[in-house]
Amino acid sequence: MKPSAIRRAALAAALHQATIFNGLPEDVLLRIASYSSVRKLKKNDILFREGEKVVGFFVVTKGMIEAFRADESGREQLIHLIHAGESFAEPAVAGLPGYPAHTRALEPTEVILISGDEFLAHLRERSDLAMRMLGSLSRHLHELVSTIESYKLRDAETRLLHWLLQRCPAGDRPASVQLHASKLVLAAELGTRQETLSRILAKLKKSGHLSVTGRQIGIPSPRALRELFESQLAPKVSLPSPPGISQVG
Repeated sequence: MKPSAIRRAALAAALHQATIFNGLPEDVLLRIASYSSVRKLKKNDILFREGEKVVGFFVVTKGMIEAFRADESGREQLIHLIHAGESFAEPAVAGLPGYPAHTRALEPTEVILISGDEFLAHLRERSDLAMRMLGSLSRHLHELVSTIESYKLRDAETRLLHWLLQRCPAGDRPASVQLHASKLVLAAELGTRQETLSRILAKLKKSGHLSVTGRQIGIPSPRALRELFESQLAPKVSLPSPPGISQVG
């Protein structure tokens, strides 16, 4: 069912807040709104499962979505967190036979579903929409590469340092990083357990590298944090034993 004029205007206003659509003329947003619909999710509701038929892509207007994969044993691996104002599943619309991962609401969440077939038809009429789609796909690729690079780091502490440094401004002025999700979610994003993350934060607080107040992490010296990160990347060198002394073990 097509949305009413009032509902369409509300959808267009919500779409305007999304990075992929920000700055588009009102008439274009209204056109996109005409083939879009709102879905409301409770915490832990599944939006779609891996392999399901692609019906469109989504914009989060409230709450948070996690994209994850599950192995044969049922163990889940977080791929990406999608916050309000962000879009997701565009690559599926661009030609995949099914969605490439599961998605689930981490809290009460609202998303806008944008019909894939109608959006692709719209793309053929407006080259600026196609460029926005390419830009969004490029951002997703960059995020995926960043995630892969993070998981190559050898331990959870190094991954946390990497995560924080990515969110620090240039220079050495004191900085703060606001967590937009719980520590449980951050632990999943870093591929570790919440208990392990808490121990690492406590250790970094004790060493003076961080301060933690609620969901805000203070970084007194980004330079010192980077030096710690780089020291953990350095390979461990085994010193040779002095002549005449053999190593045991």
